[in-house]
Amino acid sequence: MTNLKENIKNIRGSIVAIGFNPSADKVTILGSGFLAQGKIITVAHLLNNLTEEQALGLKANVMVEQKDRDLEKYQWFSIKLVPEKYDSKNDLAVFEFVEKPPVINELELGDSETIEVGQDVYFIGFPYASQLINDGFGITLVTNKGIVSNIKRDGVDEKHPRNWFIIDAISNPGNSGCPVIDVETSKVIGVMSISFRTKSQVQPNLDIREPMHIAGAKPINLAKKLLQ
Repeated sequence: MTNLKENIKNIRGSIVAIGFNPSADKVTILGSGFLAQGKIITVAHLLNNLTEEQALGLKANVMVEQKDRDLEKYQWFSIKLVPEKYDSKNDLAVFEFVEKPPVINELELGDSETIEVGQDVYFIGFPYASQLINDGFGITLVTNKGIVSNIKRDGVDEKHPRNWFIIDAISNPGNSGCPVIDVETSKVIGVMSISFRTKSQVQPNLDIREPMHIAGAKPINLAKKLLQ
């Protein structure tokens, strides 16, 4: 029987927040990533709208110590993009550490071709990370659970590879780049890429978007091709 609580505890140390310092005393967190095969896997769109200086100054916030059940210590480490492992079409990117953390807890990558609609999954990331830090909550990893509600295939490519998993769950800004994990195997089967939102009906005059129970993840086999 799957011990979900224990699996989540073990996996948390492999998730990183990705950001940069806009000034000496501030940090902007763009999204999430995860450690696998000595690299950091995330989404390409985190680099959108960044200046060259900001892109070169990216850092990953890594869990370096985990005590008891819920006491965790994080540390920032400089990272750099692996240029040949950037795929804007599939919204995937691979980074590497400039200086490696003392301990790297890596996740095992699954086979996204074996996933079926209805499969239980969960994802762990850093939604609204900067806001939560500013509100005094500190670094906050959040776990969400759902099912694979649809599988989409590329309609342009003649081979029609799988290019989207639609997940029945709410994904918030900051989750982009976090791993989607199969409940049964604890292996990564996707990379969270997009959340769907609708204009608020409650506050129509404000720039507020209400989340829908629809999120989109890129199948992990697309990322595995980048790692080869």
